[in-house]
Amino acid sequence: MTAPLSPDDVRALKSLLSWWEEAGIEVPEIPAAARSGADVRPAREAAARVMRQPPSSAPQRPAATAAQARRAGFGAEPPEQDARQMAGEAKTLDALKAALEAFDGCALKPTAMNTVFARGNPASGLMIVGEAPGREEDEQGAPFVGRSGQLLDKMLAAIGLGPEDVYITNIVNWRPPGNRKPTDTEVMACLPFAERHIALVRPKLLVFAGGISAQTLLRAKSGIMSLRGRWTEYRVKDEAFQEAGAIPALPIFHPAFLLRRPQEKRRAWADMLSLQERLEGL
Repeated sequence: MTAPLSPDDVRALKSLLSWWEEAGIEVPEIPAAARSGADVRPAREAAARVMRQPPSSAPQRPAATAAQARRAGFGAEPPEQDARQMAGEAKTLDALKAALEAFDGCALKPTAMNTVFARGNPASGLMIVGEAPGREEDEQGAPFVGRSGQLLDKMLAAIGLGPEDVYITNIVNWRPPGNRKPTDTEVMACLPFAERHIALVRPKLLVFAGGISAQTLLRAKSGIMSLRGRWTEYRVKDEAFQEAGAIPALPIFHPAFLLRRPQEKRRAWADMLSLQERLEGL
């Protein structure tokens, strides 16, 4: 008979199971005795089955037939062209959200629980664009509601801004499995909607939280370490995605980065003070 697990082994097993579940891996049913360490054989067999699964084990929605795709308006156009057309036809934020929920051109959507659109006050004059939803955001269908969102709220509150003083969204609207970084293809699939989102809101100031949103929307090659804290301009797009003016924009560290590297909070605070100064000058 296999010897029972030690307390350290039990904690490691529970941590592994929790990590699998958070990453979106379908975890086989494991008896309570295995989870407690009294009998390790079912847990080891379950681990072997998970390891034999293909890399993407999250449930997939059935692919649409060609006829269904044509009826939905996707035809033979590539997903990026469909996204640009669908986003451009949205005349209001509600219409843009509906277009996103009907869009199937991003590979992240089938594995996500919710389409994460925005939170806050679109008439506030300040719009923050982050990167991609995490687990809490995916569950609640709202951006920046987990640990990083709580830190962002504290940063904003420190310069006198409350929930009604800011409008928050992400450049990617669906959670990457396991909270991994979205690929360039996934970002580009969502980009027309992000551009249209900004065009519809027309904020007085923009903040790009994190390297992905800053580099993509500013068409910049430099990393966030070079971009952060430097005011620049975002070129707004109109209904036909033509150039139509500019908005002052400030790239900042993503709050999740600050949770991993708290020593950078001093520079993040300097960026908040710079934002406060700009807001007071409006």
